[in-house]
Amino acid sequence: MENPIDIVITWVDPTDEKWQKDRSNYRNDSNESNGIVRYRDWDLLRYWFRAVEKNAPWVNKIFFVTYGHYPEWLDIDNEKLVIVRHEDFIDREYLPTFNSNVIEIFFHKIKDLSEHFVYFNDDVFICRPMSSEDFFKNGVPVDSLSWNAVSAKAGSSMIEHIVLNDMELLEKHFDKKAVQKKQLGKLLSLKNGSAALKSFFLLSWKHFTGIENPHVAQPYLKSVLAEVWDKEQEAMLDTASRRFRTKEDYSLWIARYWNLMKDNYVPKSRKDELYYVIGNDNSWLAEQLNAGKRNLICLNDSDDLDDFDKTQKEMKEIFEKLYPERSSFEKTEI
Repeated sequence: MENPIDIVITWVDPTDEKWQKDRSNYRNDSNESNGIVRYRDWDLLRYWFRAVEKNAPWVNKIFFVTYGHYPEWLDIDNEKLVIVRHEDFIDREYLPTFNSNVIEIFFHKIKDLSEHFVYFNDDVFICRPMSSEDFFKNGVPVDSLSWNAVSAKAGSSMIEHIVLNDMELLEKHFDKKAVQKKQLGKLLSLKNGSAALKSFFLLSWKHFTGIENPHVAQPYLKSVLAEVWDKEQEAMLDTASRRFRTKEDYSLWIARYWNLMKDNYVPKSRKDELYYVIGNDNSWLAEQLNAGKRNLICLNDSDDLDDFDKTQKEMKEIFEKLYPERSSFEKTEI
C-alpha cells in the first residue's frame, strides 16, 4: 500500500489491581467524568479484533495503547499487533495518567506509527466490509465539516467545555468567515444530512461556536497533530499536566478541526454510521447488525441499566453470532 494505514485503539482493564491502586492515589472524587461507566469492560474486545480482521484486512498495523495490561487471550506476538504502553510515548513527568485527552494528544509520538492512522475507542466496531478509501483517499482523510452550537446550559457536560477550549485555539489560527467562503459547498452538502441545515443557520456567526463530532472511528494525519503541538505547545502541555479529565482540557479533536479548517479532507456521508446507547432492550441493535446496515457503530455505556451482567451477556451473544470465528489476534490455547 502506497500510504499504509494503521489503527490506534486505547484500552483499559478496570480489574487491574495496580491500575486501581494508582488511580486511587491520584483520584479526584469531585471529577464527574471519571466514574465506573467510563471504565467498566463489556468484554467485547475479541469481537473488535475479529471484526477488523474480517472487514478491514488492508490495515497495516494495530497499535494497542494500554496502561501496561492486555487481555490474557490476546496474542501479543501477532505480526500486525504493536503493544504500546503509556510510558512508550508520553513524557514520564505526566504519568501515570487517567486522562484520555492526555493519552490521545501524544499519539504523534508513538514510535513507527504511520502518517495515516484511524483512531478507534474500544466501543467502536466495524460492522461490515470497508475499504481503505472509506478513511483516506489519495492520502487525504475522508471526513465531514458541519457547524454546531455548543450548549451553555447549567450543568453542561465536561465535553462541551472541552470543545469550546478547542474552538478558542481555532480562533487564534483560522477565520471562520474565510473557511465558510472556501468550503460553503461542503458545509451545505446533502452528504451532511440535517447537519447541513444547522450549518446554514450558523453561517452568520462570526466566531466558531462548535463543530459536529462523529462518535465513530476517525482518520488522522500524524503530521497535523504534530503541527498543533508546534503552534500550541503551551496548551497541549497544560492538558498533559492533568491526570484526570477536566473542563480546562484540550482534546485530540483539535487535530481533526485543524485539518478541516485547512480543507484537507474528502467529504463523506455519515448515514451508514450509528451512535447507540446500550439499553435494557437491544433487539433493534441486533436487527441492524444482522442486516449489515451500518459500516461503523459506537456502543455507548449507560448509567440506567437494570442488570449490567445480564445485558453484558446479551451483547456478547449478539457479537458471537456475528463473529463466531477466532481471529489471528487470539491465542489458540485460550
